[in-house]
Amino acid sequence: MLFKTNKYKNLIIKVLQGEASPEEQRIARAWVDKDPQNKRVYESYEALLLLTHSKKVNYDTDKAWEKIQSRIKNTTSRPVPKKSILAGKRKTIIRYAAVSGIAALLVLAIAIFPLLKSQPQMLQITSGLSQNDTQLLPDGTSVSLNAGSVINYPERFTGDFREISIFGEAFFEVSRDAERPFVIHAEGLEIKVIGTSFNIEAYPGSDYVKVTVSTGKVLVYPSGADAETSGSYLTAGEMATFSKESAVILKGTNDNLNFLSWKTGILTFREARLADVFKALESKYKTRFTAENQEVLNQRLTARFENETIEEVLETLSLIFNVKFEKKENEIILLP
Repeated sequence: MLFKTNKYKNLIIKVLQGEASPEEQRIARAWVDKDPQNKRVYESYEALLLLTHSKKVNYDTDKAWEKIQSRIKNTTSRPVPKKSILAGKRKTIIRYAAVSGIAALLVLAIAIFPLLKSQPQMLQITSGLSQNDTQLLPDGTSVSLNAGSVINYPERFTGDFREISIFGEAFFEVSRDAERPFVIHAEGLEIKVIGTSFNIEAYPGSDYVKVTVSTGKVLVYPSGADAETSGSYLTAGEMATFSKESAVILKGTNDNLNFLSWKTGILTFREARLADVFKALESKYKTRFTAENQEVLNQRLTARFENETIEEVLETLSLIFNVKFEKKENEIILLP
């Protein structure tokens, strides 16, 4: 029995429609190459899709069905000319072959049409430019989006993987499902987990993708690469930086206390250089710091800010370091 489940049926359909992920394409290729009979099944599905002149999910299955029925009717209702017995036999054989071929397609149609028709619709969550957003995905996974971020996901998860894509920054608390790993496509980097929590920075304009793990275990690997041979496992307290240009993954320990400040609203500094404080403020408040007095950048700060505005933070820094700031649109200048 080739298909005990709909596992490879769904996979073949996604590949033929051009909607399969690199991981799914790799699995499909391995399955087709494994057995000649698998290859014949793949080619049969491909032929059926060509017959219906459709490569997308949202085609009219009723019209496709009518087209197949029409072909059967036209083939079986044609009168057979009264010629020689030999010619009649030849016609009968050809007609039988045609009907048998269409009958085989009908069997495939019965199996494939419900799957094509039931492919889940893709949905999108977009957070505003000045606000964060938290949503639940169909499997119960919680996603908190930083401002200006986007995720795409299906209305329901089918197949062997729970797949989504992200543009921007988000914190995930993934609902555990050992049978169906959660896979995130993030600007050339794939993140595969079973059930854990972690943060992803994957901005289209950035040269890097960053993954920071809070709990559990995460596998990261370049898109299109083999997960086990090219990937790196991260555990709680670890992070990975992926270069989009070189496709190199650098693994290290997370020493950034404020990597979730955009979500929690809390900034914590322990003997931090003022230069590093400014970087954290730039990330949280989406602004840019310029220092005319470079010496002050080496001074140290120990403080905690919770849900304070940038103006309130600047006022505190002014009192501590006896400095002045000037704000111009999206830039904050540390005056000499």
